Amino acid sequence: MASKKPVNNRPSVRHPSHNHPLRVFKARDEDEVVCSGCELDLTGQAFKCMKSDCDFFLHKSCFDLLREIKHKSHPDHSLTMLHSPPYGKSYTCDACGEYGSGFTYNCSECQYDVHVGCAFIPETVECEDHEHPLTLLYNTPCKGREDGAMFICDVCE
Repeated sequence: MASKKPVNNRPSVRHPSHNHPLRVFKARDEDEVVCSGCELDLTGQAFKCMKSDCDFFLHKSCFDLLREIKHKSHPDHSLTMLHSPPYGKSYTCDACGEYGSGFTYNCSECQYDVHVGCAFIPETVECEDHEHPLTLLYNTPCKGREDGAMFICDVCE
């Protein structure tokens, strides 16, 4: 997937989502940069484009994403990682209903897209406001909700 190659005596890596070599980058809150993959604030270990006029950054976790996944929200087909939106400049995430312009997990057969962050939401969460663990449900028929995903308590519903 990625190949290592020295540029200007600094180790660099390549990623299929970007044309230029990348270098390791330690992101701090005050940097105020966004990951080009998941479009979330960049913190911790990351990669930065070595070209000075290029603003391409990737979380280490986005650099290492799986090429294909099976996801409970779309059980009939595998989802394939795309490094750019499949339908132009943006797509709508079928999990949360929000727009995205970075990486997406996509089913080309169904035109189904999921943000990277939405693809890896935990199946259960503990919540301070509730005594039982909450389980993530998909496509639940709740009135007043436009998106299909929500957390529900298995014990008291």
